[in-house]
Amino acid sequence: MADLILTQADDGGRFEAASGATLTVRLAENPTTGFRWAIDEAEASILALVRSELEQPHSPRVGQGGMRVLTFRAERPGTTPLHLKHWREWEGDRSVIDRFAVTLVVTP
Repeated sequence: MADLILTQADDGGRFEAASGATLTVRLAENPTTGFRWAIDEAEASILALVRSELEQPHSPRVGQGGMRVLTFRAERPGTTPLHLKHWREWEGDRSVIDRFAVTLVVTP
C-alpha cells in the first residue's frame, strides 16, 4: 500500500490510494498572518484526518511561515473530494485567499 504526498502542484488532480494508506498534504502557511489551511469538504467515512501540524523551517525567523502538514488515512473504498481553504476562520468564507482541491479514489 503506497502512501501519497500531495503539494500545491497537485491541485485539481485525481488520485488513487488503497484502503488503509496515508495521504499527506503539504501546503505553505504563515499563521502569524491569521490565515490557516482548513478542511472545506471531505467525506470523513472515506478519508479521516489523523493529524494537522505546522512544520517550521530548521532556522525559523520571527514572522516566517512554514508548511501546514495534514495527514489523512484512507478508511474505506469510495470516492471523495478533498477541498481545503486558506482562510481566517473568524472572518468566514469571505476571507478565503486560496483553495486546494483534489479527488481521492480509495480502492479495496
